[in-house]
Amino acid sequence: MYPGQDDQTRRMGQQPDSRAYSQMGGGQGYDDGYATGGYPAEGSYDPAPEPRRGPAVDVGKFVGSVVATALVAAIAGWLIAWVVEAVFNRFGHPWANGGNTPTMYAIYGAVAAILAGLLWYLLLVGTANPRQFFSWTVGLLIVAAVALPLLLTVPFIDGVAAAIVNLFIGLPILALTSAFSSTIKR
Repeated sequence: MYPGQDDQTRRMGQQPDSRAYSQMGGGQGYDDGYATGGYPAEGSYDPAPEPRRGPAVDVGKFVGSVVATALVAAIAGWLIAWVVEAVFNRFGHPWANGGNTPTMYAIYGAVAAILAGLLWYLLLVGTANPRQFFSWTVGLLIVAAVALPLLLTVPFIDGVAAAIVNLFIGLPILALTSAFSSTIKR
């Protein structure tokens, strides 16, 4: 044999040995279970899993997102109501807000966010395009929550303040619920 030559080099031009279906040690190239008994007996397969019903929602993420949205809406409601009340007190004019305190606006914001999460789930179950229906529904409710104080409150400036508070409660709910809706799929 010449330097640099091995057995395969010398056999150039000959058909190589096929090892495509062999295993190490010269055994069979397939699983021994099929070699001895063939295919499994009829009915011995595991049953197919039941398909899930309802929307494909990760419940933990959904509930956590709704609670986080409620917390943000509560903080927004409390903060903006406190700021508006402080501005009115600064100018010596009591805010005619129906006796609501900043804490009540925080509760309103949290309840509105929880109801928005419930609305989102109902739309997810019952409609073909829940995001669009949700955006329209909540958007129209925000418009109503802003317009009603402007129309019904006798000192107009107090109505403007209430409309601003309602807007600052509604916008985070709309934005956050629309944002988490795409991340709660299983």
